Amino acid sequence: MGSPRGFENKIVPAEGIRLITIDSGAVKNQSALTIVRTLFKLFLGVFKAIKIIREEKAAAVIGVGGYVSVPVGFAAFLTRTPLYLQEQNASVGIANRVLGRLAKHVFLGFKQAEASFPKNRSLVTGNPIRKEFFDSKFSSYDPNSHSILVFGGSQGAKAINDAVIRLLPELSERFPRLSIVHQTGEKDAGRVQEAYRAHFTGTYQVLPFITDMASVYARASLVISRSGALTVSELIQVGRPSILIPLPRKGQNDQTDNASLMETHGVARVVPQGDGFEDRFHETFFEVFTPTQLALMVQNFSTLRGGNALASIGLHIEKDLST
Repeated sequence: MGSPRGFENKIVPAEGIRLITIDSGAVKNQSALTIVRTLFKLFLGVFKAIKIIREEKAAAVIGVGGYVSVPVGFAAFLTRTPLYLQEQNASVGIANRVLGRLAKHVFLGFKQAEASFPKNRSLVTGNPIRKEFFDSKFSSYDPNSHSILVFGGSQGAKAINDAVIRLLPELSERFPRLSIVHQTGEKDAGRVQEAYRAHFTGTYQVLPFITDMASVYARASLVISRSGALTVSELIQVGRPSILIPLPRKGQNDQTDNASLMETHGVARVVPQGDGFEDRFHETFFEVFTPTQLALMVQNFSTLRGGNALASIGLHIEKDLST
């Protein structure tokens, strides 16, 4: 189940999975009228979710945060259906904070989130990522490859696109054999493509969206990206150093916390947006993009790597349901 306006409407049906939508919304930092409307949507959403859980004869409900998790989580509690949560971020959003008191177990992407949930109900598993990231044939890291991967999430990020475009003339001059793969988002693809044609002499691919992320990670010696939970988890699994630019948000700064975790472990550098962003990004890039510095960052991943989170979560729930 998901939101009628979320990105899941594009990717879930494409995978052949049925998607049922439930309307919900935010309450934090909203006007009184918006909060009232959201609470009404929540009330209706709980009843719709109860109906669906009963019709589907659900053995369990798994929530991954977000607005829709709240009505579905309450519906699971009211129908006495085991509720499990998966918290992806180093910090915890309001939906999972509320539902954590009702859940049988909470599976954590990062240990830093433990304090937000009742004791003895949380388990650090890491975040589920696609099976190709566990392929034994995944290429080892080469700090001399001079290959960069740039992406701003599934819909791109104009601030990241602009910062990289500004670097292109200097990159061409200093690294003539440099290769760049740049995911721009649908809206910005044409503009960024034209900038590469005009200002970059190396090898490049400018793509609106990348489906096979594992293959482009495999070729990268440095990744420039946002710091969403799954992006960070993928970086940890593949062991690629990064420059992380957290998405600025009001309220919960989940991407900032994820990025800080990576920087603390010495596997990434964080460049927040704001005043002087492009200058700070420029300076950080040339500090990081040396074989010696990149190789050092890669060594630090040994303290972060875990196992296959999806398998751990699945086995844990199966064991619960069989007892």
